[in-house]
Amino acid sequence: MKPVKLIAVQDRNHHNKPILATNVTKIFYLCKEISGEFVSNDETDACDYFALDNLPKLSLDRNTKEQIEMCFKASKDPNWQTLFE
Repeated sequence: MKPVKLIAVQDRNHHNKPILATNVTKIFYLCKEISGEFVSNDETDACDYFALDNLPKLSLDRNTKEQIEMCFKASKDPNWQTLFE
């Protein structure tokens, strides 16, 4: 994967639950697949592509449907402006 666009920089506590005692900054990138195959690791055991209207069950404390919708919108908008909080 190669990052091609910075979509957003968000304060996790403004978008995800539960609220944490520590601050986490979430950074969303649009990436382009360039080559290679997925290799499972400690963080991710599989990968796949999904349509926005056919998402798997989400881990909402990590990513919300609204955040994924934002990424889909950014991927289709050549004039997308990075969102900063």
